[in-house]
Amino acid sequence: MGLMRSLYAGVSGLRNHQVMMDVLGNNISNVNTIGFKTGRASFSETFAQTLRGTTQPISSLGGTNPMQVGLGMSLSTIDTLFGQGNIETTGQTTDLAIQGDGFFVVSDGTNRYYTRAGNFQFDANGTLIMPNSGVRVQGYLANGEGKIEAGSPLTDITLPFGKKISARATSHVTLAGNLDASAEAQGNILKTNAVYAVEDGDSDLEGLLATGNANAKITSLSSGTTEVKVSYGGTDHSYKYVTTDTTVGNTSFHTLNDLIAEINNDFSAAGLTASLTADGSLQFAGSAQVSVWSDHPNLLKAFQSLNGDLSLGNTTSDVFSHAARADDLLTNLRDKNGQSLGLVVGDEVNINGFRGGEALPAHSFTIAATSTYQDYATQISSALNLTNEKAVEINEDDGALKIHADGGKIYEITGLDIRADDTVGAGGTDRTAFNAIFDSSPGHYSELQKAEDVKQSASITVYDSLGNAFDMTLIFTKDVTEPNRWKWEAQVPEPASVNGEKNGFVEFNNDGSIKTFEFDDGSTTLQLNPGTGSDDLVNIELDPGTLGGFDGITQMAGPSTSVLITSQDGYGMGNLERITVDETGKISGAFSNGVVQLLGQITLASFNNPGGMMRVEGNLFGISGNSGDPIISAAGEGISASIISGALEQSNVDLAEEFTKMIVAQRGFQANARIITTSDDMLQEVTNLKR
Repeated sequence: MGLMRSLYAGVSGLRNHQVMMDVLGNNISNVNTIGFKTGRASFSETFAQTLRGTTQPISSLGGTNPMQVGLGMSLSTIDTLFGQGNIETTGQTTDLAIQGDGFFVVSDGTNRYYTRAGNFQFDANGTLIMPNSGVRVQGYLANGEGKIEAGSPLTDITLPFGKKISARATSHVTLAGNLDASAEAQGNILKTNAVYAVEDGDSDLEGLLATGNANAKITSLSSGTTEVKVSYGGTDHSYKYVTTDTTVGNTSFHTLNDLIAEINNDFSAAGLTASLTADGSLQFAGSAQVSVWSDHPNLLKAFQSLNGDLSLGNTTSDVFSHAARADDLLTNLRDKNGQSLGLVVGDEVNINGFRGGEALPAHSFTIAATSTYQDYATQISSALNLTNEKAVEINEDDGALKIHADGGKIYEITGLDIRADDTVGAGGTDRTAFNAIFDSSPGHYSELQKAEDVKQSASITVYDSLGNAFDMTLIFTKDVTEPNRWKWEAQVPEPASVNGEKNGFVEFNNDGSIKTFEFDDGSTTLQLNPGTGSDDLVNIELDPGTLGGFDGITQMAGPSTSVLITSQDGYGMGNLERITVDETGKISGAFSNGVVQLLGQITLASFNNPGGMMRVEGNLFGISGNSGDPIISAAGEGISASIISGALEQSNVDLAEEFTKMIVAQRGFQANARIITTSDDMLQEVTNLKR
């Protein structure tokens, strides 16, 4: 009877909508389950009963369709939807989330399972597990050198948290940075004591040395104010010092010759005559009493001996000397006290000394009647083989010689010894006054500036085979003898030492790129003896960068350039302190010595048909005949996925969708219930027909 078909159809609808509610209820209950994948129930129509078959069209009639009555519905599938769940950050290193396809591989020792839930922890043995079930995460382990060998078996991820990494001696040092091409080496500067010369009357009175009564340098003259007053034969005339004077008769003077001209202009008629002697003194001649007064204390003293009765003889002032000039004759030179250096024509001057620690060739010359102070300076420059522009200068203020050595310690002037005597060749009597200024006695030369090389250095800590650390420094010194060339020297502190060659040189091309980097003896490595008990010497390769390139040491001009040692490959013993997991699942250990070493790699598995996998208790899936075999690979290699450390994948359940489906399931259930109740009412009417 047809009513029986409707009853069974309603029953099938009730039963299967109940299953749909079961699936929805499971989804909602797991809305916060890590890595959970939502389920979906789908239905299909049950086999239909055919009441009439079909007929084919004929020439006069059309065909007829079949007449079938369905027998209800059945549960078609319950699918697992593997859509991506949201990623939530946790900060826990061992919490891992998969972004993309794939599953973590875990094992209970007998069987392998697969999961998207990455809330892993390490157990007491250092094995990475799922804490709810204890199953172990699978992957590859690295060897002692931090490498995963090809063909490594899939195994438990067990990390040796008490692991120590042995020390490694430094074998390679990488250099970089820049050597300043614009830096100039500094030469030492020597200065003698003051040198004066006989005053010729044409020098500014300011700065003259007065020897006799004053024994002082005439300084602090005030232009237009400083006065000299001369009295003779009852007549007085006053004269004022000025900074410039070109006229006679204006009662002003600038030099001794100016003052002499003014006095003679005013007093010659009275019989007073002023003149300058050959030794630089002012002299009066006449027949009456003369007196000289000045408001300047040193001038007053210097002119004091001019006072007197000229009828008894001429009077003379102090001896005046000026700071030696380039055109002064050597025979007219005096020391800082105004005493003659005692040089005469025919004397021989011998110049000796050291440059860069090596004795200079002996050099001598004979004083001629025309030999000047500048000639002497030129002879010194030639003897010292100076090439810089300043070479030997005559100081304007005190006539001292300033000797400028060429830049760098290789040209440093030391032990300069210049002596004069009265005989050409061996023997002779020393000119002691001259020698007291220019020979090598202590205090005769003041070093105004020390010789300094252009140096740049870089240091780094290196290690021996026992892990003992010591500093190594490379000092680069600019070679002043050849362009674009620097010398280098390796230094280590005691008790460490350098075995063999510790020096070399580096040359650069004109564009600043490195041309060569060599040891002086042709060695290829720097050999260090750490002096710490290690039996092994430390052989270090110095890597300056690519020849002709700019990736290592360069030579460019720059005010803030420096050479660097960027890295070295040695380290001391270290303990494992922490781990990190990268996006490919590689687990790296950070050790206390700063070394980071690969410890292992977590693998992923993918399936041709993940929907065919069997759910297993504890967020796990197992393989089935329809899932296909797992394809195991690293994330990002064979599987399009990445692993995020410190995060978890949440359930992909959409509550809004689930609640909507609940309404649909509820209405479906109610409608099928109405089929049954309506069919029941109809059956009731049938049973009432016999009444």
